[in-house]
Amino acid sequence: MRIISRVRTRVGRWPVITALASLPFLSVSTLGAQSRTELTRTLAAIASTPLGALTPTGPVMATSRDDTLLFGFRLQYGSRGLSDSQSLRAYGLTTNLQIQGGALVSGTVGYQQGSDGICADVSCDDHRLMAEVRYSNNLITTRPFLRVPFFTENDASGTAALQFGVGWAEKGFNERQHWTADVTVPLSLAVGQRVRVVPFLTPSFAFAWGTTDRQWSRGQRFLVGGGITTQEVGKWVGLTGLDLSFAFQRAFSPHGTTLGVTVSWMHVPVR
Repeated sequence: MRIISRVRTRVGRWPVITALASLPFLSVSTLGAQSRTELTRTLAAIASTPLGALTPTGPVMATSRDDTLLFGFRLQYGSRGLSDSQSLRAYGLTTNLQIQGGALVSGTVGYQQGSDGICADVSCDDHRLMAEVRYSNNLITTRPFLRVPFFTENDASGTAALQFGVGWAEKGFNERQHWTADVTVPLSLAVGQRVRVVPFLTPSFAFAWGTTDRQWSRGQRFLVGGGITTQEVGKWVGLTGLDLSFAFQRAFSPHGTTLGVTVSWMHVPVR
């Protein structure tokens, strides 16, 4: 009888231990369910802020440290395809400030619009505002080291940078507010003399927060972006400091790709 009672006591402990061990996982929900856009909640949060609604850009043209403060602007457009021929389209305006040719601080305000079919009822908003602040600083800038076909004037040089970004999006598509934070390591090669061609890659790790069922939820995702920037393309039309970028931002999920174009202008002092 004592043996049977001990066995029952030990067996009875396991459900209690299992329930206690699962409490941390039950108390904080993750961003895993589906949103009105049919994206997972983690991806929906990322896609709602400039990090995922717009696309990355190449580095700004290298400037002199003798220039205390440089400024510029950026116009962006991004589009993400959804199921049933639906889509999310985003527009952004960014102000860039660069201090002594070093750190680049950017502030973005934007607007995201969804296709008509995403919100079927009147209570669902098919648009939202978004914003982002980003800090970028170059880690490594190489000397020209790589010979590139069709570019005989000089070899390509490389740059590795480090970026930190924080984004926000208001309510929309029956979703609550979203927040994102990311760490990005932009890598680029630049070749050319008068007009420079800059292919770039932007691997990043992003965290997303949102509110669902009156609780804070969180998720994380690895992103890969990239594209090509043509620096000083404005020289063809007599406008110094004008760049043009075509890029993508990709999360490895269904409907996880944003395609976009960016027109940038940076004030270049006349020497």
